[in-house]
Amino acid sequence: MMPYKNPSPGKIKNAHPLLVTCMQCKHDLCVYWKVGRGNLIKLQIHRIIESEYDFGRRDNALLCPHCQEQLGSLSEHKGRPCYFLHRGRVQTKRLQHYKS
Repeated sequence: MMPYKNPSPGKIKNAHPLLVTCMQCKHDLCVYWKVGRGNLIKLQIHRIIESEYDFGRRDNALLCPHCQEQLGSLSEHKGRPCYFLHRGRVQTKRLQHYKS
């Protein structure tokens, strides 16, 4: 389904998989391990399971591969690279029966 696969995705305790999509064109962006409750604020690159966007490149802006809408900006959180998402640009859906 998606060309980018995290080489070491590792399960995380109390985490669930989320499907992250572009709000404008509804194109699937990635499957992400979300820890805890609350909204998705940032995409930490080490928690991405698989994606259509190549997160190995580490561009300064996270763009939708389909409509080229800017969805987030590259930054660091606790010494690890992550993308801080722009509000209202992505939609998330919890995946119940996901097999990695």
